[in-house]
Formats: sequence, structure tokens, C-alpha cells
Amino acid sequence: MTLSETIQFWIEQFTRFVSPQWVATEWVLCGLVALSIALSISFPGLRWWKWLSGAGRAVNGLAERRGAAIVVCGVLPVALRLALLGVWPVPEPSIHDEFSHLLLADTLAHGRLSNPTHPLWQHFESIHIIQQPTYSSMYPPAQGMFLALGEVLFHEPWAGVVLSVGLMFAAMCWMMQQWMPIGWAFYGTLIAIARIGIFGPWINSYLGGPVSALGGALLIGALPSLREAGPPLREPGARAIHSVLFGLGLVILMNSRPFEGAFLGLAALIYILPAVARRIRAGGWLASRPIWAPALILVACGFVFSGFYSWRVTGSPLRMPYVVNRDTYGWPENLAFLPERSLSFRHDVLKNMYAVEVQRREIFKKWDSFVNDIDGRVFANWSFFIGPLLTLPLLAAMGNFRQARTRPLLLFIGMIGCLNLFQLVLYPYHLGPVVAILFALAAQGLWRIYKLLSGIRPAAGYAMALTLPACLLFAGAIKQQATQLSLPLTYWELAQEPHGVPRASIAHWLAGRPRKQLVIVRYGPTHSPNQEWVYNGADIDGSKVVWAREMDDQADARLLQYFKDREVWLLQADVLPQHVVPYPHAEDTGTAGDPWGGCKCEPIRK
Repeated sequence: MTLSETIQFWIEQFTRFVSPQWVATEWVLCGLVALSIALSISFPGLRWWKWLSGAGRAVNGLAERRGAAIVVCGVLPVALRLALLGVWPVPEPSIHDEFSHLLLADTLAHGRLSNPTHPLWQHFESIHIIQQPTYSSMYPPAQGMFLALGEVLFHEPWAGVVLSVGLMFAAMCWMMQQWMPIGWAFYGTLIAIARIGIFGPWINSYLGGPVSALGGALLIGALPSLREAGPPLREPGARAIHSVLFGLGLVILMNSRPFEGAFLGLAALIYILPAVARRIRAGGWLASRPIWAPALILVACGFVFSGFYSWRVTGSPLRMPYVVNRDTYGWPENLAFLPERSLSFRHDVLKNMYAVEVQRREIFKKWDSFVNDIDGRVFANWSFFIGPLLTLPLLAAMGNFRQARTRPLLLFIGMIGCLNLFQLVLYPYHLGPVVAILFALAAQGLWRIYKLLSGIRPAAGYAMALTLPACLLFAGAIKQQATQLSLPLTYWELAQEPHGVPRASIAHWLAGRPRKQLVIVRYGPTHSPNQEWVYNGADIDGSKVVWAREMDDQADARLLQYFKDREVWLLQADVLPQHVVPYPHAEDTGTAGDPWGGCKCEPIRK
């Protein structure tokens, strides 16, 4: 690269944190926070500041009640999101991962851990789904369990998402109470709720980030007391409860994000091991069992369950469904050091998906492409979790590295960051295990800034503390309306594929017809593998609507004969607007659908 090219390269890397419209909008909101602070300093006699101080004392009074603060943090995002259902209805799935988790949820809701392979499974092959030795999701079961709970109790899998979000924020508040003053633990959780708890894909998708964040919060929150660095424990069995929560957090992580969870769990063990060893030497194994026994038992049970689940899905307790999917289809290619596979595919869309995964390896061949990709990953996750409004607080926390309550958290975050250098992607839900740590650091930074401002004038601290959450909520609302505002966002800010609503609309229309339905999907040569239509429930034959791939004439004839009791439709996924028409080869069998009946692919409101 020439000097001018090098300068241009680095300008591009830095300006991406400033120039996009939604980022620039949030920088303007930072100016509003700064303006409120400046006004509080310049005009200290206004009654407005007395109201602010009164509101601040009321919030702090609630925060002093540990249990009440935890309950409020768990209930608040749930109540707010449900109150907005009239504006933003129940989300429709559109991403591969969502459909895979929903298949697992439906499988569990049917009372089993896996499904038998369908006789015509070749027509139902899809991304992130394994067909042999069983028909199952490739993912660990934690997210599917929450979705299944929502499906069974409320007949709506999204209810499980909302439940996981509430539990995540309750656990996050408890975790922060162990690492900082309880007032700032409560405030830090409110900041997290304003950032990711109401708007955006954390609560408006089925991707599973809140579940791993719940596990990470329980794991990290238990560390101070197990290391004897936390707040005083008044009850004799409190430390045993923390050991239970440590083990529970680790079990959730191994069944949601096992790769990142394993490294975070190892780092947590290294952090507490010296203190636990000292106690064992001083009091013996039996006297110390409230510290290690509950966690050990829970983790052992977790390993047994994970092995049993893998055995039911793959036939081996040591072979995860994730591995079967990679051996069969070649992805996920998330670990850069794993070798490429030489595979053959029945369907072009699966072949193209593998090509997209393999192509990401090209970033490791040139330093500028590698730097650009790493910078892009940092930007995508920074804009999702932190953004301009929380950048200064996070930097303030990082500047406090020597503080005993900050250094371990920074090291945990840094370890996960270094781990990602060996991976090809970094999506926000990959960071689920350390999300609670991220917002705890932001809260610690805000605590430092608040003390600095309060030293200048008390009203300045209150102005910052009460203006910031309002700006975060406003920024989230803008992102939620980004499509209507023609505001381009990064992919994971919205986490939606354009075919999601049309697919849901067609499925809803077909489900309202009297007979069972079969949709045969035809893709064009340039079809994006990210827009996959062929996903089904756990019981394919019993489903009202079945989605299948079009193959060759002989295979399609067998498919039509097998589903001869159904109306048959053709979907040409790359013909816009997307709609179904009677399948042309079904007339002879008497299974063709009626002429097009008016499905307009409009948004479905539940």
C-alpha cells in the first residue's frame, strides 16, 4: 500500500465510529447530556435541579432494597415491551438461527429431545438443521428450552424470549450488587434495560443472547463471595447459595454458548481457586463443602444432561449436534484454524452457504483485510451494546484498571476479545456470556463520572444520571423505526431478513385454509442463502403447512405422492412480490391448490 492508501485506510477505520447516520444521531444525544450538565452547573438555582435531586434520592431508596431492586429490574423490561405490543407486535423469525431454535423448542414441546428422520428428508434439508441420524436443531438446548416453555404455557414461543430477558436483567442486577455499591448496581441495570431490553433484537428475535447472558451473570456474580471479596453474607447458607448459582450459571453456559462459556468458566475458576484452596487447607474438605459441593454437583449433572442430549440427537454422548452439522454441511466455519471440508451438496443454496462461510477465511491472508474485519466486528458490537452514549463511561472504567473491583471484569472481557481473534465472526449474541460484565463496567465508569460531576455541583451529577437513560431510550426507539425512517443500520441492529414477513404472511394465509398444505420452494440461480424458506416444525407430517425444496422430477413426484392429501403450491422465492401459485405438476394427482386466493404478504400481528 502507498502512503496515501494507508492514510485513507486508517481514516476509514476510525470514521466508521462517527459517520453513519444513526451513530451521528447518538453523538448528538451525547451533546444533549453534556448540555444538561452544563446548564446544571451554570444555573444552580433552578427548581428543576431540586426535582432532579429528589428523583435521584427516590431511585436510590429503591436500590437500597436489594430484593426489590432485583424484582424491578426483572419485571420492568417485560412490562414495557408487552405494553408496546400494539405498536411493535410479536416478532417473526427470519434468520437461520431463529428457525433452528424454534425447531428445538417445538421438539421439546412435543415431549422429546429429537425427531426421527423423515422418509423424504432430502426435500427438507436446511441451514443449521441436521437430518441424520435424527431430525434436529444443531444448537445446544438452553434457548430451545425457554422457547418451549413459552410454547407450552402461552402457546407463543416468544413468551420464552421475554421470560429469558426478565431473568437476565434480574440476574444482572444481582451480579452488579456483588461488584459495586447497590445503588449503582440498580442504575447500571436500568442503563442496560434502556440500551437492549426494550428495543432491538435482544428481545425482538429468537437468537438466544439473553439466555447465555443469564448464565454469565450468575457465574460472575457468584465470584466475589466465593473469593471472600464480596459484600458480607448474613445467612450461614448464603455462600452455599452462591455456589449453587455459580454452578447453575456454568450449566446454562455449556447449554447455550459452550465455546465462550467454557473459557469464561475456566477464567472464573482460576480467579476463585486460590481462595477456595486456602479454605480447604484451613478447614478441610468437609468444612468447606458449602463452597465447592453445590457447584460441583450441578456442573456434574449438567455434563450428564449434555451428554444425554447429544446421545439422543447424534447417537453419541461425545458428539454434539453442532459437530454433526459441520461434518455434514461444512459450517459453521467459525474457528479459523479448523480445516476446510471437501463436501458435495444436493442443493445449490446449501453449497452457496458453505462457499460464503469458507470465503471468510480470505480475511486472514492480508493484514489490511484482517484489520478491517476486526474493526468491523468491534464497530458492530460497539454500536449495538455501547454506542456513543456509553463510550465515555466505558473508557472511564478501563482507566480504573488498578481498582480491585474493575480489574477482574476487564480481564474477563479482554480474554473473550482475544479469543475472538481466532474466530471468523463476532455477532452480538456471541458476547452473551459477558454482557453483564460489559454493563457493569459501564456502570462503574458512570459512578466515577458522577462523583466527579457531583464534586463540581451536586445537580450536575443528577442531570447526567437522569438524562442518559432518556437518551438511550430515544436512540433505541429511533433504531426500532429505522426502516420507516430510511435509516440504514448494521445487520445486527435489526437482525432481520427481508423474506421474514412475506414468509409469515403466506404461512398464516395457508394455515387458514381448510385442507393441509404443501409449499414447494424454487430458488433462482442468484438466491441469497441467508433468505431460507424451507423450515418446518418437529412433526412434519402432522403440520398444517409443510415447506419442501424442489428437486428433480422423480423426487418431486414421490413428494407429491407422499403428501397426496394436501393442497400443493409453488413458491418462486426470487419472484417479487413473493407469493404462492398452484403447483403445475400436481394436477394429475388431484393435489393442486386452488387459484391464488389473495395472500398479500402483509405483516402479521399477533
